[in-house]
Amino acid sequence: MTLRQQFSLLTGLLVVILLAGNLLVMVINGRDYFQQQLNARAYDAATSLALSMSQVAADDEVQLTRLMDVLFDRGFFAEIELQRVDDEPIYRRSRDTPGDLPAPRWFMHWVGLEMIPAEADVTRQWQRLGTVRVVSHSDFAYRDLWAMVRAELIWFSWVLVITLVLLQLLLNWLFRPLVRVERQALAICERQWQVQTEIPRPRELRRMVLAMNKMVQKLQSIFTEQSAMTEQLRAESFNDNVSGLLNRRGFDQRLQHILQRGEEHSGVLMLLQLQNLSELNQSQGRQLVDDVLHMLGAGLQRCLQEYPAAFTGRRSGSDFALYIPCADQAQADALLQQMFSQLATSVLSRRKELIFHLGGVFLQGVQDDPVQALSCADAALRQAQRSPEGRAQLYRSDSGSGIQEWTAGEWRELLTGVLEAGALQLQFLPVISNRNRRLLQFEVFSRIVWQGETLSAARFWPMVEQHQLAARYDASIVAQVLALLVQHAPQKGIRYCINISPASVLDEQFHQWLVDLFRASPALAAHIALEVPESSLTGIETALARLAIQLKPFGVTLGVDQVGTGSMAFAYLQRLPLDYIRIDGSFNRGLHQAQDHRFFIQSMVQIAHNLDLLILGEGIEEADDVSVLRQTGVDGMSGYFFSKPLATLADAHAWQLPADDD
Repeated sequence: MTLRQQFSLLTGLLVVILLAGNLLVMVINGRDYFQQQLNARAYDAATSLALSMSQVAADDEVQLTRLMDVLFDRGFFAEIELQRVDDEPIYRRSRDTPGDLPAPRWFMHWVGLEMIPAEADVTRQWQRLGTVRVVSHSDFAYRDLWAMVRAELIWFSWVLVITLVLLQLLLNWLFRPLVRVERQALAICERQWQVQTEIPRPRELRRMVLAMNKMVQKLQSIFTEQSAMTEQLRAESFNDNVSGLLNRRGFDQRLQHILQRGEEHSGVLMLLQLQNLSELNQSQGRQLVDDVLHMLGAGLQRCLQEYPAAFTGRRSGSDFALYIPCADQAQADALLQQMFSQLATSVLSRRKELIFHLGGVFLQGVQDDPVQALSCADAALRQAQRSPEGRAQLYRSDSGSGIQEWTAGEWRELLTGVLEAGALQLQFLPVISNRNRRLLQFEVFSRIVWQGETLSAARFWPMVEQHQLAARYDASIVAQVLALLVQHAPQKGIRYCINISPASVLDEQFHQWLVDLFRASPALAAHIALEVPESSLTGIETALARLAIQLKPFGVTLGVDQVGTGSMAFAYLQRLPLDYIRIDGSFNRGLHQAQDHRFFIQSMVQIAHNLDLLILGEGIEEADDVSVLRQTGVDGMSGYFFSKPLATLADAHAWQLPADDD
């Protein structure tokens, strides 16, 4: 029972007690009054009748009875009796009990008017002739008293109703600050820092509201400081303070994670070099060079905005590197030429004196050597610098790639055919709870099986985005997962995490499609989690928040993947209605040898737990990294150390953590 309900109940009970007490006093006083008046009337009537009879001859019974009848017929008396001196009745009139009672029987029994017989002597010349006995009629008293009680009950009912209504209005006014405090506390749980501007007048409520506001401001300050420290740690460790891009260590770490994580990758690695930066430094000073580097860094980030999974960094003074996912060598060559054109016509167009070259290499396969990849890209860069035809060159091996390539039209035909045929192959990667070493989630990965060839997402996804098929592809994955859960009942508490693209998040039709799909399967929807990469949040934050609100009634959770790779401040963690975050595998690889990585993850753990978020680590491949990651306090982890992606949902449900890994 709420405090408001208790107040209402106690107040209503108090009003009822007061009204009942008042009614009881009124009834008792009324009874005493009526009883006194009726007995007095009987006495007066007996006295008057005895006096009248004294003037009549004793043997004139007709006149005596007439006097008694006249008095009795008035209706105020229940009984009139004339007795001789020896108490023998001479004449008696009484009323029978009427069929219709003047009041309810219980009321008459409870009130219990006591009618005392009034007696008076009939005398003549000092001689006592007899006695007159009169008893008042109580029906009138019962009727009037009952009418008074009914009127009072009606009045008291109105008083009670009006009192309760006024009480509710008063409680609404008094409890309004408490309601706002409750909403404020719930908002804190939802990672919203609300401060009440309307301060109540009552001293106790005023103190409570001011204390709550102070606490909210303190919590916000703590979160802001934690986020700032974590962002500073990330920037100092992995960012170049001049260009604003990743530094050499940060870029090489990301590249190594992609090329050596044991999954198929597909993309183009580019190296950019400014030729005459040192001369510009000598002639115009370091500040101008720093401005050029900053301008180039911002320009590179703008060029990569349409490629959420791409990243770029400054590896040395005049050397920059880029990695962009792509489908094949033809697309890699097109991206290389496009990047050179954008840089020449927009980013560096105002610096005609700057000469730059681009060299790239198309990478596709499993377990590529990052050093060898950079060496090939550097060879292409040197070839571009020597070539008189152009300044962008793609590395081409004499042996050829040996990988089948398709034109843009062939890619579109292949992808649409796959979507129409439902030729998607799903894989499930277990996520292990750090607390009890049990299953926490399954990450869902997809492959395309087409004409006997299996294509990883790393290879075909760039073409999915290029042909604007991302929403259809994501919808197909979600629908297929739900269909599999119909066939294989989901395990209790286990969620299936599906990565959706930024294009899907921005698609309102995709939103409605998800709502309709989950409305048709509400029980299964509670086992679904959707996640987006951190690097894509810049342009989709508002749409993502809207999608989360639409899916919340179905129990669908929302997460952010690849945390630590984006450029956004961690304040988005409190703005978005998230349920979990997943630290990028590049921070977990070699964790036992990287103290700064450990500090970064520990900071993220503290931030996430303060916001009531789960925090997970991915890409774990070494036992030493598992031990260190567990010590950081993450809630769960995944990687090839525990298991490779499982081919079927049945295999996933049957999977158990090996005893050696527990």
